[in-house]
Amino acid sequence: MRTDWLTDPLFLALALPALAVSGLLVQMVLSLFRCCAAFKLRGRAVQLKWWMIPATSALCALLWLLAALSVVYTS
Repeated sequence: MRTDWLTDPLFLALALPALAVSGLLVQMVLSLFRCCAAFKLRGRAVQLKWWMIPATSALCALLWLLAALSVVYTS
């Protein structure tokens, strides 16, 4: 594992989408505690479906796993 992994362009290319999906997941979970269970996506309200939070959390975990593996396996 390198010491300059934070400046690695491959890590940044994988971590930035993972960070964006993490923010979307936080918005979805917090919207569960509001009256309408809707979150904002690009300025418009989106009603939560039963599958949205599990699918987004699986995608988030996959993207963070890819980012972590890029750090471990690049030399």
